[in-house]
Formats: sequence, structure tokens, C-alpha cells
Amino acid sequence: MVLLTNGDSWTQGDSPAQTLNWNATKSLDWYDIIPNFGNKFEPHSIPVKESDKNILYKFYESEVWPKILGKKLGIETWNAGRLGTSNDNIVRTTLGSIDYLESIGKTDLFVVIGLTSLMRYETWNQDEGIGKWVDTRIHQDEWKKEYENLKKSLIHKACLNIINLQSFLKMRNIPYLIFNCFDIFFDEDIRLDSLFKYIDLDYIYNNDFKPHFKNHIEKKFNTNWKNSDKYFQTNHPIDISHIEWGNHLNEYIQSNYNIPTKSFNSFRSTKPFL
Repeated sequence: MVLLTNGDSWTQGDSPAQTLNWNATKSLDWYDIIPNFGNKFEPHSIPVKESDKNILYKFYESEVWPKILGKKLGIETWNAGRLGTSNDNIVRTTLGSIDYLESIGKTDLFVVIGLTSLMRYETWNQDEGIGKWVDTRIHQDEWKKEYENLKKSLIHKACLNIINLQSFLKMRNIPYLIFNCFDIFFDEDIRLDSLFKYIDLDYIYNNDFKPHFKNHIEKKFNTNWKNSDKYFQTNHPIDISHIEWGNHLNEYIQSNYNIPTKSFNSFRSTKPFL
């Protein structure tokens, strides 16, 4: 079985906060795929510079929660997290990543998604004949009059993203877990949307959209994510927090999913895909 993870900088790791493994070398084949992960089947995807890939090696070999979780579960891990990304991008690249993994014979998957801020979205940008997807985020002080309307649209879009992702995973019979990394308004805002009732909360961490990663670290270590201490830097979790969250996710999965062996040979969720 393969663990596929996706998210933003709280999943990839963040350079000001993360202690990168500067000695990491290109030791796994998937390092060549990760920089374009999920864009594999995009006709206009743009190759990532070798210098940029070299930095990404350091992230994925550092103590980020996907690496910790994969070790605990005893399975191969593919981390598609990219800093600064949107939920639009996370969902799109997760589908593309699954297609890619299945194309190389890795069909037994477990997907764990760390959602990012509702106020980020993805648009298509055609620049000098080369098209690419671009992540954008909105700020209340900059958008002013348009903010509330755009915010409502993005919340509605988030519901659609989650419903579409769940439908895809259900169709492929792929077990999964979705959690919210840090967005403190996610749970309150999304519950007001007309589409919320169609989200299957059984596969959402703790059956809600509260900022799970952030809240867990704050409670565990009596800290605040706005602090600069040994748990958070620049509003991002650092090594000790990633290790704690990876271990905690392992415990959560062990308690909520049917795992007969550490090798995951017959891993399936205890909750049926109906």
C-alpha cells in the first residue's frame, strides 16, 4: 500500500519554520515526479527547474508529518504537498496524483489530505502562450466591497471540492482521511453552505472542520500558533509539531480504520463506501 498525502506548507513543510535535511539526496524515484505531482496529465504543465527540485528534496526528507505517518504505518509515502497552495489545487493534484500512481502500478492507496485556507483559490493563467494554474488568496482589507461575496463563493466552492473529492475516492474504493490544518473559520463558515449536508463527515477528522492540526499542537504543548517558539515559527509548525501530529494521526487511524497488519496488505476503512 502507498500513503498519498497532499496539502499546503503545513504538509510540505515551510522553510522559515522547518529544519530541512540539507544532506538529503535524490534517493527516491518519485522526487522526479513530486514537483509536477498531480500536473502529470495536464497538457500545459510546466517543468520545474532543477534548482527548485533540489530544495524540494530537503523538504520531503525533513521531519514533516507525512514522513512520520508513513513510517508509523510502515508503508511507502508520496507527499504531494506544496507551500502556498489552495484547496482547488489540492483536490486537482490529488486526482492527478492518483492517476499517476495507478499508471505505474501503485493501485492500493490510502489518501490523507490537510486542507488549507478557504480564502485561497486557483485560476488559469495564459501567459505568452504558456498556460498554467495559479494560486491566489484574498484579503479583506484589499478586496473590501467584494470580499463578502467572494468569500461566500469560495466557501461554496470548498463544499463542491470536498464532495467531488469524496465521490472520486469512493468511486475508486480508496480509503481516505481529510483534516483542516489551520483555518479557524472553516468549520463555522462551511456549515452555513447549502451543500454542506452532502459532505460525508465520517471521513473527516473528528467529523468536523475545526483547525485540527493547529488546535492539537496548541493544546498538547500549551502554546499559540502566533507565537515564535519551539512549536511554531512564522505561523507554521516546526519539527516537533510535525512529529507530534504524525504520531497522533497514526493513533487516530489505528483507532478508526481496520488495519489487520502493519504492512497494510488488506487495509480498508471500517466505514463502508456506500
